[in-house]
This record gives sequence, structure tokens and C-alpha cells, in this order.
Amino acid sequence: MLSDEDRRRLQDIEAAIRMEDPRFAERLADGRFPARAGRAAALALILLGLVGLLAGLALLSGPTLLFAALVTAMGVMLWGRLGRRRRRAG
Repeated sequence: MLSDEDRRRLQDIEAAIRMEDPRFAERLADGRFPARAGRAAALALILLGLVGLLAGLALLSGPTLLFAALVTAMGVMLWGRLGRRRRRAG
């Protein structure tokens, strides 16, 4: 739990961001992060999953293969979601 002083500091920072860049503050409040960061996260998940798949194959480990497949699928789904969002916004 945050102290009253920490809450006040966060409110001051939020107010400063709203004054400096209201559009950015609105995007953060809505949970809409820059697409570049989302694409980087999706790509990292895909690459991590593919490396995990190779490791799972090398080790002949079923749980490793399953986990790596899930991580790869998450990355692919995130990548696709970002693409749909961009097409709708464009």
C-alpha cells in the first residue's frame, strides 16, 4: 500500500504529464500503449518460444515443448491483435 506522500507524488506526476502531453496521458489511462512496444513484446515472445521449442526437441521434453508452444502462440496472437488494431485505427 502506498503512503499518503507517495500517492500525492504520483498525483503530481500524473498532473504534470497531463499538462505536458494530454494525448499521451489519455492513451496510458486507456491502456493503449505505443504499438512499437507491443510489437517488440510480441516478437520477444515468439523468439523465446521458438528457442524453447528447439530446446524441448533437443531434450525430448514434453513439458518444455508444451510450454514453448504456448509462449509462441501467445506471441503470435499478440502480433495479430496489434495488426488488427492498427488496421481498425488506420
